[in-house]
Amino acid sequence: MDLISAPQNFTSGWVYLGEAVDMTDATRAAIYLDVDSNDTLTPRIRAVGKINSKDVTQLYPFPIKNVGASSAALEAELFEFNVDADQKMILEVETKGLVNFLQFQIQAGTVGATAGQIESAYLIKSSY
Repeated sequence: MDLISAPQNFTSGWVYLGEAVDMTDATRAAIYLDVDSNDTLTPRIRAVGKINSKDVTQLYPFPIKNVGASSAALEAELFEFNVDADQKMILEVETKGLVNFLQFQIQAGTVGATAGQIESAYLIKSSY
């Protein structure tokens, strides 16, 4: 399914990439991205969990766990493009059936004179 119907510009803050995705019948999602970099540096994308599709304040990032000898340090997971160039990429998010809705968001480290954008975003859900 197409996640967006028109290109979405990168901004300095997190902005939605399409509508929330209902994940009640799936355990993972893959998003096919066509990124037009323009002057944007360090484009980023993340998926956050939502309890319901309309909520705009209760967004739950997935954690990255850095396990040490006595603790596990947590940070919010995001995907940051290491190369600032036009590219196509597939990203996978695994929910393990524990997230009602996914909301994809994009942001840039530096927007630049001509903002980069996601030209297209296609989503596939799976329960495997």
